Amino acid sequence: MSDSAQVTPTGPARSGAAGSGPPGVGPFVEALRERLSAHDADLADRYWSRHNIEDLIASRTSFIDGLLGEIWAHCIPESASKDLALFAVGGYGRGEQFPHSDVDLLIVARRPTTWRNEVRSFLHVLYDLNLDVGHSVRRLTDCRSEAAGDITVATAMYERRFLTGSTKLAEKLDRIMASRRLWPSDKFFRAKRDEQNARHQQYDNVEYGLEPNLKTSPGGLRDLQTAMWVFQRHFGTSDPKDLERLGALTAQERLWLEDGQRFLWWVRFGLHLLAGRKEDRLQFEYQRALAERLGFADTDARRGVERFMSLYYQHVLALREVNDIVLQYFDESILRGREKPVIEPINERFQIRNHYIEFSHDHVLEETPSAILEIFVIMANRRDISGVRAGTIRNIREHLALIDEDFRHDPENTRLFMEFLKAPYTLVSQLTRMRRYGVLGRYIPEFGRIIGQMQHDLFHIYTVDAHTITVIRNMRRLHFRASEAQFPVACHCVRNLPKVELLYIAGLYHDIGKGRGGDHSDLGAVDAVAFCRRHGLTDDDTELVEWLVRQHLLMSSVAQRKDIYDPDVILEFASEVKSERRLDYLYALTVADINATNPTLWNAWRATLLRQLYAETRRALRRGLESPIDKQATVRACQESALEKLENRGFSEADVQEFWAVPGDEFFLRHTPRQVAEVTAAMAGHDEDGPLVLLLERRGQVSDEGATEICIYTRDRERLFATTVSALNQLGLSVHDANIHTAENGWCLNFFVVLDAEGKPPGRSRGQRETLTRKLTATLSNPELKLSPTRRRLSRQLKQLPTPTEVVLKPRGKQRVYEMTVIASDRPGLLASLGGLFAELGIDLIDARIATLGERVEDVFTIRDAAAPEGSTIGERAYLLAAAIRQGLDAQIAQAL
Repeated sequence: MSDSAQVTPTGPARSGAAGSGPPGVGPFVEALRERLSAHDADLADRYWSRHNIEDLIASRTSFIDGLLGEIWAHCIPESASKDLALFAVGGYGRGEQFPHSDVDLLIVARRPTTWRNEVRSFLHVLYDLNLDVGHSVRRLTDCRSEAAGDITVATAMYERRFLTGSTKLAEKLDRIMASRRLWPSDKFFRAKRDEQNARHQQYDNVEYGLEPNLKTSPGGLRDLQTAMWVFQRHFGTSDPKDLERLGALTAQERLWLEDGQRFLWWVRFGLHLLAGRKEDRLQFEYQRALAERLGFADTDARRGVERFMSLYYQHVLALREVNDIVLQYFDESILRGREKPVIEPINERFQIRNHYIEFSHDHVLEETPSAILEIFVIMANRRDISGVRAGTIRNIREHLALIDEDFRHDPENTRLFMEFLKAPYTLVSQLTRMRRYGVLGRYIPEFGRIIGQMQHDLFHIYTVDAHTITVIRNMRRLHFRASEAQFPVACHCVRNLPKVELLYIAGLYHDIGKGRGGDHSDLGAVDAVAFCRRHGLTDDDTELVEWLVRQHLLMSSVAQRKDIYDPDVILEFASEVKSERRLDYLYALTVADINATNPTLWNAWRATLLRQLYAETRRALRRGLESPIDKQATVRACQESALEKLENRGFSEADVQEFWAVPGDEFFLRHTPRQVAEVTAAMAGHDEDGPLVLLLERRGQVSDEGATEICIYTRDRERLFATTVSALNQLGLSVHDANIHTAENGWCLNFFVVLDAEGKPPGRSRGQRETLTRKLTATLSNPELKLSPTRRRLSRQLKQLPTPTEVVLKPRGKQRVYEMTVIASDRPGLLASLGGLFAELGIDLIDARIATLGERVEDVFTIRDAAAPEGSTIGERAYLLAAAIRQGLDAQIAQAL
């Protein structure tokens, strides 16, 4: 609280007349401390034994009231009773005391300086008890001026509760705060609405945060309190039953409000107990601990913590709905209640009143149930409708039972929904409304099952339903000219889709199978087929949607895990895609999905890989799958073109072939003839005493795409890969792709695709390139140098959400070559740690593709087991190597934790 006359406790005052304090403070405080500790322990036992949460909060509040009364009587003499009055304000004034809540106090004084020492002594005792006290000491005139000038102060004082002291001062303060001139309803409502909008903006208006704040996140306790404050100011009551009788709340809204408050109180009480302090942020570690302590067990389909958080999100969504409807109701009745109505009839069922749509009469849904969908179709086809009237929203909610199996199969309703998906405007806004009003979950029951379903990791930053809506929002944005700069190919694809509504259906269903156990892609594909058939889609369109849902992860997986410069990989992918039409739909879905999962996943290199895969696949499809590219012919064509450029610079073919013995075919498949010639010429002119470091540009289609490829030509040595990636890490660069070539003569030609900390190609300017080349050359020039992996503290979230390490080796042929997949918690220096383990185990690295997904890495390496004992089988070595790498990584993560 802001303070008019702040009194800071500095120590016990002496006993005596005005200006002195009470005797025997030490033993008094010790006795109070023991009682407080015993009461808190009793509350904790009762909480974990599932006692009623309202009783626990009331008990804590009552105990603190009594405690303050005793301390007041001990510290404040009788002679001060007519000059001072003590009030509980804020949450304490509402009677909401959790184990570590603030104790917010207002002391009203006729003359604040007269009893300064006594008040200081009173506060000193509270601080000695380790209570979190917020206090202010004010005169009555200060109360009036502070409340008039600050809506936060006024709100806290409206919630005041008289505790002890002068009843006359309390009555005078009551009269001051009861004045309608002090924050009249319209002014108060506008201020609280603006305050809430600003708070919601801090959370991007998303109620589905990974680590939500129980108090201040959208849909949290503060939203509930805002609605109650507005009610109290306007109606003089905030009792839900009274508000229902007044018609300000419906019966359903009252239940949502009461159940939501009870649930959030239950969670907040436990959170305070677990944290041992005032804590409102539901961090990952507390989510797991609370879920376990409160009985949310794991099932085959879902973890207990996910079930717990789903219940949280469902309550939060309901509370936000109550808050929204209340604020809209007040906006209509208070702020715009005196406006002259401008009514535009739409048809016999709907009209627009002052830019808000409403039913033309109260019985529309009983007469025409399909109007429950028609309203969203109308809004998605017009730009001049600001929203839905509060009464109409309530009418829709009260008639959700109309949406049953017969409703879902009614041809008129399926026609309306398909018309809705084809609408030109505000499709996503209307989908969001449908979700929030309960319509979408009733019309598509499988969607209803994913509402509020979280995924307990850092990869997915939204619940499944919020992610799904965001995917469709991203698809819509691809129609806009503003998206062309960042997503030129995706925009081109979307604008050329023959039926864009099929893309939206795939978006709706791509993750709808999550949380049921089994492969969510297959489960979603089955649901999507049923939807398509119910809505009269052709067999061809149904097959396309089914394929998109079943294969929605395919394109990103191929781009990240396979060598897309290999014509055989492109042919395999193109054979699955089969047509350019499918390719366009899949590319648009993939781009929308990645950007809706976690914005950090979309970086310059990932964008380049996807675009490269799209372009090469389209060429393969146009050429015909029966006429695949010959890999060796491609290699020879690149070599011939590069050789011509080199001969023009004075190199002989014999000289060139000597250097081309170092790299494999990948060098010629991954690089242009100009780049091959550039690297070859640099190798030929290199002084063999040190490493050669070259920077190559891997350009994307737009300026911020692509990556920087670092080419290193040097003699092989122990731990070369580990030292190189450690050096790159210390330069602030992340490795996203690596290709390693070691010739029989002991020379290496290694390539590393890197991005900077912002996910962009480093070294765009000449100065940056020279600095990067110089530093890396200096580091690698010391043959004795073995850089240790970078040691930096792990983030709190990574510590709280460790990913179990998985290492899988799959043999590739009979040459002791394996494809190794490593899934582990991300942390600084992970790749260097792997390099060190490779050196210790005698593993030669051939190729690496690096993918970081939130807190998890999924890296794919091609390795050669150079230290395999004679007589050992490939299967035995695969098992032993995987176990050794897994144990080594686990030991390092344990050290970091």
